[in-house]
Amino acid sequence: MLDMGVCVSEGERERRRRFDELFGSYSSDIVAYCSWRTGSASDAQDAVADVFLTACRRLDDVPEGDAARVWLYATARRVIANQRRSKRRRVALQERLALEAASVALESPEREESLVHEALHRLGPRDREVLLLAEWEGLSPAQIAAVLGCLTVTARGRLHRARKRFRDAFQELLTPNTQVPRRIHAQVTEHPGPAKG
Repeated sequence: MLDMGVCVSEGERERRRRFDELFGSYSSDIVAYCSWRTGSASDAQDAVADVFLTACRRLDDVPEGDAARVWLYATARRVIANQRRSKRRRVALQERLALEAASVALESPEREESLVHEALHRLGPRDREVLLLAEWEGLSPAQIAAVLGCLTVTARGRLHRARKRFRDAFQELLTPNTQVPRRIHAQVTEHPGPAKG
């Protein structure tokens, strides 16, 4: 309910009497109007309170007689329009924040690292070994060949196949609705291993 103390300042009994009369005469009309124009009972209550708070503050602007009812309806209409704009802005902000949070979660180093580890885990031991030697240890195909005891051309072929399998495994881990950020996609296609740290 409204605090009548706000309207009564410096003993303005006439203003209080006028406001009480205005509220008594038209509050049920304004409550009904706001109830069918808003989406919820709480929005309607807020609108009614704002209408009469505005009337209290601008009592000198409120016309006399039945014109006061029209003034209150017009004020209620503006209050409800403001509520709707505020609600749209709030919803838009919530949606934007949700999108930003999803984007940050997808692009976060923890998410990327988790996907890389899971994709590596899905590979066979030979593919994982050759990839880690190349990407984690930074070895060239010739050096990998020396470690594995095979020809350089064989090591190069194994590395090529391991990278392809890794990309496929990585893509499988992404949900169908998720786009791979270009930064991550470029790292996966060029250097699929986790960064050394």
